[in-house]
Amino acid sequence: MSILFQPKNIGHLTLKNRFIKSSTAESMADENGQITQPLLNFYEILARGGVACIFLGHSYVHPSGKAHPKMTGLHTDNNIAGFKTVADTIHKHNCIVFAQLNYAGSRIQQGYVESVGPSTVTNPFSNEMARELNPTEIDAIIHAFGQAAGRAQKAGLDGILIHGGHGYLVSCFNSPYTNRRTDRWGPDLKARSRFVLEVYAAVRHTVGPDFPVMIKLGIKDDIAEGLSITEGASIAASLAQAGIDGIEISGGLPVKNATDQSRVSVRSITQEAYFLPYARAVRKKTELLPLSLVGGLRSPSLMEEIVQQGTVDFVSMARPFICEPDLVSKIEEGRWDPVTCISCDRCKINFAKEGLCCRRETQAVA
Repeated sequence: MSILFQPKNIGHLTLKNRFIKSSTAESMADENGQITQPLLNFYEILARGGVACIFLGHSYVHPSGKAHPKMTGLHTDNNIAGFKTVADTIHKHNCIVFAQLNYAGSRIQQGYVESVGPSTVTNPFSNEMARELNPTEIDAIIHAFGQAAGRAQKAGLDGILIHGGHGYLVSCFNSPYTNRRTDRWGPDLKARSRFVLEVYAAVRHTVGPDFPVMIKLGIKDDIAEGLSITEGASIAASLAQAGIDGIEISGGLPVKNATDQSRVSVRSITQEAYFLPYARAVRKKTELLPLSLVGGLRSPSLMEEIVQQGTVDFVSMARPFICEPDLVSKIEEGRWDPVTCISCDRCKINFAKEGLCCRRETQAVA
């Protein structure tokens, strides 16, 4: 049996295989961030397809941290019932589910909410200038993460995934490019990483010592003046020491340029696993902490190799599961050629209005 189909634990949870559906912004919630029937259907189809664990799309922890319309929210007790329906539905298919908690900061849809951040700096992805948060606001956001985690736990979800990458607020606090504060929140690495550690502490305090808490962590920024791999791995080590149950390895502050675009154009095995160097750096710092790698994974043979080598314990995918929700079942049945997804990125076209779905055009195959 391939190691990809051997069970592995995250905290007390046993995942039936090594495949994780990474979070995507499905944009199918209602105006209050509540679960809708189309979104519930989306998750059930995924769970039925054989994946061991689903990281739900990012949910805002406070209305001021909502990144775009139709984003799910765990900012109010009114939404607990909807998330419980999601948990119950996914669990029917022997699948584990984590809530992903997020606060947008300055990576927002233009004009949707106020753009805020650790410092008055323009986010290089959204081009939004951030207003600098004051200490009272920072404390309130940290508290909101903890409260949102409690709601996810009450809803019967299996764990929490903190969003710590991709230029959202946690990522901006970690980055020297967007965090130029001179108080206890910056500018040196210890001060910059205080925010993510306190967010984790607030979540842990709320859910207790045994409830699994992970983080999607941006290990390196796309911008030269940003977070380095060495710094990102050090933050991962600090979280491991603090007691985090696992890390999904990802990118930090993105930039809309050619480098960023190469991440959505995986056409050959040499372009796959573009965050693998990040995972290797983190593994050296975190030893046996469960790690999952996301980023351009398309060939089952490469996934198996990465896990077999012990670089990571799980593989996370997003777009391939949008294209083929039953992808894991197909691999288990013997389909080892690269997945159907061609990384055209058309799944996100107009998603804020229509929701996330595969819009692949067969003639686009290279």
